[in-house]
Amino acid sequence: MNFIIFLFLFFSCSKTSETPLARVGSSVLYEKDLVNNHGYKIKTKEKAYDFIENWTTEKVLLKKAIDEGYLEDLRLKKERDSFYNNLIISSFLDNSLSVNISISKEEILEYYTSSKGLFTRKEEEVFVHHFFLEELEQARSIKRELLKKNNKKRTEEINQLFNVESKVIKRGYSINEIDTELFRSRKVGVIGPVRSKLGFHVFDIIKRYEKGTKVGLELAHDEIYQRLLKKKKSEYKSRLIDSLKSETNIFINSRYRDRNEN
Repeated sequence: MNFIIFLFLFFSCSKTSETPLARVGSSVLYEKDLVNNHGYKIKTKEKAYDFIENWTTEKVLLKKAIDEGYLEDLRLKKERDSFYNNLIISSFLDNSLSVNISISKEEILEYYTSSKGLFTRKEEEVFVHHFFLEELEQARSIKRELLKKNNKKRTEEINQLFNVESKVIKRGYSINEIDTELFRSRKVGVIGPVRSKLGFHVFDIIKRYEKGTKVGLELAHDEIYQRLLKKKKSEYKSRLIDSLKSETNIFINSRYRDRNEN
């Protein structure tokens, strides 16, 4: 069921968003909690039921653990504090790095030009528009519309309506059923529906690439960006830590200042 329709029906059954969905002791789960915190994951009523069941199970176990004194366990407190400290540090670094690091188009082009040997295909690849549907008849309907190549406007409407995913798929990186259908021939065009455990897949193969061919800058762009970003983050992190240490009064016992000393 469509998520928006599901939420509409879900809320229409009650007078207020304060209606409780479940209660365990003094802990209460409200409809607004489900939508505000987890709505992007809850797309069917069955999944809502599963979430509520998991929530009640967690609260029952937590209540029992607290009753038996685990909340005061010193070892658990130390692990909690260590985890929280690492979370604070990680958040600080992520925020600092995202603000202070940028990558220009010129840097990406320079990296690509000087490293062309790195960007050759190790396997066959296809560039596709991928549609995923839960119902077979929907998948068949999309395939019929896509095959009407002369109806460009209708194809664009389908792409927007079903949130098409455009991506490159390498041979050997998908489930067997999809891999076989995508690479059984050298043709481009629409294939499917292909059944998987989750539903049905329809692919509109736009272009094929042979093993050993060069990857163009457009397709290599994201990979280059991530490589440069990782490198810059590492360099900036080192400079940041060195700077903070130089501004802070730090004492280290002379016996442990040089790790190379015996």
